[in-house]
Amino acid sequence: MTPTPSPICLIYAGGTFGSHGTPLSPLPAKIFLPTLGDLLGAADHHVQILDNQIIKDSSFMTPSDFVGFYELILTAYQDGYRNFVLITGTDTLSFLAAFLARAFDELTDLSLVITGSMQPLLLPQQAELSINYDSDAWDNLSESITVAAKHQGVFVQFFHHTFDAKNTQKIHSQAHHAFVGSEAIFNEQSLPSIDTTTRLHQLPSLIERAKSVKIRSVYVLPNDPDALADALLAAADACAVILIGYGAGNLPKSQAIIDALAELTDRGIAIICTTMCAYGGTSAQYAAGAWQYDHGVWASGSWTIPAIYGQILWLSVSQKLTAQHWKYL
Repeated sequence: MTPTPSPICLIYAGGTFGSHGTPLSPLPAKIFLPTLGDLLGAADHHVQILDNQIIKDSSFMTPSDFVGFYELILTAYQDGYRNFVLITGTDTLSFLAAFLARAFDELTDLSLVITGSMQPLLLPQQAELSINYDSDAWDNLSESITVAAKHQGVFVQFFHHTFDAKNTQKIHSQAHHAFVGSEAIFNEQSLPSIDTTTRLHQLPSLIERAKSVKIRSVYVLPNDPDALADALLAAADACAVILIGYGAGNLPKSQAIIDALAELTDRGIAIICTTMCAYGGTSAQYAAGAWQYDHGVWASGSWTIPAIYGQILWLSVSQKLTAQHWKYL
């Protein structure tokens, strides 16, 4: 007799995938999930839908929500489940994926695939819930289930591509090929994982810290340099600042900016420089960018903005936010 495969745990968190109406908004779980369950059963997918209370447009996601998904998956993992697919909205999909990838980095036998869609699974303007055959939703979900059943790791699955969840970016607001990122590398060896009991005991403190954590962004514009200094100082209530520069991470240099950087670093605030460019990352090859690294700014290399945010958020709530931890990410 062929053994029954372990079920894929499906988490529905809202987003375009399960949206309906005009304008689009996520359907309540009690309406959408029975329809989705019927479709999955008809396609012979061995899926178990987990009870999840965080269902919203992803533009409303918060750090507390991110930790909530971590808690949900960690609890199911402790109960013996190893394979998960999370459906969420595309606006913050990369941010959530990077957070979860970092949070579950040590759980080497876990498989978690984050996906969504650029069009709803169901026709949005029909009162009777009917499949939208022009949508990318079903392909994204089916391919995610396949990846979750076969490979260990944390991935983003979108438009026939499997990405490393630690480093993806949404680059198109309409097209099906909306995401780019580091291509996934599959490790077929399922290694023994860590004991999660300690992690479960740490959950209350993570949940509490997530309520107050602040990560700010400062976008460099061709203003007077004092404007950038003012923007940096205005972010002094954060635990970290993502400094979004030109080109390879370039930005103007002035004494006011140097003083602002010193003020933030003296307060223990991490400052990570990245680029507004979609490709190429940062480097220190230009004097216009290299100077800041002598004043406490951390380099982001090829990490995308969502990747930086997700990893900084995990390090913040787990109280591991130091330059040394960032260096080895």
